[in-house]
Amino acid sequence: RRVLDDHPNLQKLRLDCTELSFCDSAGLSALLLVHRRTSAAGVDLRLDHRPPQLDRVLDVTGVLEHLTAPSGSDDAQDETVG
Repeated sequence: RRVLDDHPNLQKLRLDCTELSFCDSAGLSALLLVHRRTSAAGVDLRLDHRPPQLDRVLDVTGVLEHLTAPSGSDDAQDETVG
């Protein structure tokens, strides 16, 4: 929420998942909440450097395409958080 509030012209938010080693239902819920908030703000959310175990959790729960589908332009202003 802070990133969205601090950057009102943000068009793309990239979450660096490089060091993510575990994602349970609470983590999945948090990712879905971030996606809901970014979508409501018109911000494209990207999950960069997803480890295989995250993709597996997203696939098994049926949200892989929902959270990883590309949308918008790649030249938009973005912020990386990790």
